[in-house]
Amino acid sequence: MKTIQTIIILLLLFLVGGTTIRAGDTTRFIVTGDSRGSSSGINSTILSEMVQATISEHAEFILFVGDLVYGSSDSSRLQSELMQWRSVMQPLYDAGIGVFPVRGNHDAGNRNVWDIVFSGQYALPNNGPAGEENVTFSYTTKNILIVGVDEYMNTNRVNQSWIDSLFAGNSLPHVFVLGHAPAFKVRHTDCLDDYPGNRNTFWHSLANEQVKLYFCGHDHFYDHMRLDDGDADTTNDVHQIIVGAAGAPLRSDGSYNGNNGDWTPQRVHHEASYGYILVEVNDWEVTLTWKHRVSPGVYEPGGDTLSYTIVPDTCCSGVRGNVDGDPNDEVIITDLTYLVAYLFENGPPPVCIAEGNADGITGSAGPVDIADLSYLVAYLFQNGPAPVDC
Repeated sequence: MKTIQTIIILLLLFLVGGTTIRAGDTTRFIVTGDSRGSSSGINSTILSEMVQATISEHAEFILFVGDLVYGSSDSSRLQSELMQWRSVMQPLYDAGIGVFPVRGNHDAGNRNVWDIVFSGQYALPNNGPAGEENVTFSYTTKNILIVGVDEYMNTNRVNQSWIDSLFAGNSLPHVFVLGHAPAFKVRHTDCLDDYPGNRNTFWHSLANEQVKLYFCGHDHFYDHMRLDDGDADTTNDVHQIIVGAAGAPLRSDGSYNGNNGDWTPQRVHHEASYGYILVEVNDWEVTLTWKHRVSPGVYEPGGDTLSYTIVPDTCCSGVRGNVDGDPNDEVIITDLTYLVAYLFENGPPPVCIAEGNADGITGSAGPVDIADLSYLVAYLFQNGPAPVDC
């Protein structure tokens, strides 16, 4: 039986053209922001170190939470500064590392200038809402959805209808959202709580989508806050992480005394240092590590880590095995080819993770592994047992 299963799996691998196993593959990315100079341009010293760190960490992309430059109402000066920022980041573009910035208040003086600088190979994904293309965007890779929200088309507000539509069509388990302004005040008083009703709706939408992390900047330090929703379950709380630490002048601490709605801010870690966040996603597990500057060009763990696992299960119905999300809920050979592509070819994850977990067992590689593939092969070709109930 094992020999037949192996032959079938090898044939499926031939059909999808794959030989590289996916299980255990880790996606690494960097988050930082606020690289503006003290009175003009950028802090090229620290920003250059962020570039080198991104390369050294073997990151696939970097998320930049705004205030790239000091900015100006003069369009020529703003364009020159943004071009300087882009020039410092050029080694990342050359290395094929994704660069995904959102605008901060210092960058928002002229939308046309932004679109000129971030065009061609430097453009952001062109999938944002009408009128916000190239400033609001989403990006998907493997089992990850990145959402970059612009908060200056409508100051200190997000395009909630677009976010709701995006989330409604999302099947990826890991969602990370970045903007510039904090949703909950620390030091700057101008943030998303200027419009508490809008902010509350935004925050609820994150929680409902199982988003764990909202990355932002504006304040020039590192601040990790957990927003306690009062239900006594800390695992479903959303975290706000300010990482305005890429070169802007460092600032003193603030207070969690803004309009906090129904949430109670809980400090996890605070530090006025330059640095970045390393995020590692391995199947359904996420690990976040704050790294701070200990000497020129040297960044080490700064005492704040966060790990969590997401395993959505509510989408499963009947028996497991409908890996490709067939609306007729059939378990057929297309589910096998879909699963092979996922496990061996960096294909998309099962539309519903629990459906992919055909044997109902969570192994060391996560809920969906090669044992589930073997289980489905036995079921479809060898009169083996049916996938287990959801």
